Amino acid sequence: MQIELITTTPAFDALEPEWRAIEGLTPRNSLFLSWDWQRLWWSQYGAGRQLQILVARSGGQAVGIFPLYLETHRAFKILRVRKLRPIGSGGDTAPDDLGMLFDPAHEQAVARAFVDHVLNNVSGWQLLDLVDLPADSALVACWTQQSTQISGSIERTPVNRIIYGDLPPDWERYRKGLSRNRREVLGRKRRKFEAQPEARFFQVNQDAQIDWAFERLAELHRLRWQGRTEELSFTSPQYLEFHRALMHALLAQGRLRLYGLEMSGQTIAMFYGFRNGATLYYFQAGFDPQHLALSPGEVLMGYVIEAAIGERCTRFDMLKGDYDHKRHYFQQTRETLGLRVHRPGLIRWLYRVKARLAANRASAAPAEDMVVAETKLTAHPVVE
Repeated sequence: MQIELITTTPAFDALEPEWRAIEGLTPRNSLFLSWDWQRLWWSQYGAGRQLQILVARSGGQAVGIFPLYLETHRAFKILRVRKLRPIGSGGDTAPDDLGMLFDPAHEQAVARAFVDHVLNNVSGWQLLDLVDLPADSALVACWTQQSTQISGSIERTPVNRIIYGDLPPDWERYRKGLSRNRREVLGRKRRKFEAQPEARFFQVNQDAQIDWAFERLAELHRLRWQGRTEELSFTSPQYLEFHRALMHALLAQGRLRLYGLEMSGQTIAMFYGFRNGATLYYFQAGFDPQHLALSPGEVLMGYVIEAAIGERCTRFDMLKGDYDHKRHYFQQTRETLGLRVHRPGLIRWLYRVKARLAANRASAAPAEDMVVAETKLTAHPVVE
């Protein structure tokens, strides 16, 4: 297994054919590691950061990609820390399922080669900060195996629990799988919406409609969450340009899922998600609070799940954020986690002190303070 290091944007661009070929080999290659997500993210968030993309080759053929970058981070207000991080992390758009892209025939060998190369051949970093790794990934297993063999230290950061559901082959079977009360509530709310003038559920599937739909989605999301959270999406120029460009790119790939509810000629709710393999992923949504009595977010989610079943998706993934109202639709859970690898030295010691102090504060905090803190750390809220 040979490892190539990519550090320039032209070399990154030259990887596109091989990158797309690898991502299509298995549905376990996350959409957040796709060429479209990664390259567009870098174009918006890469300023001041240095590419460190690792490409694994076997017999000259690319069989794995580990997209990383190096940045200087100021810690403890005075010290400069060189952090190695996954492309996609560190901006204000929240991906899940990062890590490495791989040919499934070489998964274990690729993971081992990447871990060995980062530890022994990638220079300049003091802290490797990996986030949103699938808990069952080969990369996690390889780092765990290395934990007793390296001179630095490896720690796991808190687990993110993700709610998902396996979809039956038809909508009626999905409905029957819900509780009687839940089934009746969803039916009653749908009928109430459908009784409104010119009520309809629609999908945006033409490129000429994307810009209008994107603007309306952003507006509805801000209307829904203004004053309810300190971390509104669809606000920074980078976030707006990234997701607008991503929608166009994913539509061309057949992977965008952008839906809405309309009545009296006005769009009152929108859903933004992706399809990867046989899974439909929910990413963001919004609705007009003036129509709260119609439960537009809940009605829209029911239509989207029915549409996913109709196009023969076998899984619906809610992504990050273990909210109770997500469990109205699905009950299964999976996990992602983070890994931090510290090289020996002052930085490692200071981070350990910081972690110990944070743990002491957390154990002494009142229960209600802990709930508030956990709420601020979640992402992808589902509209009600």
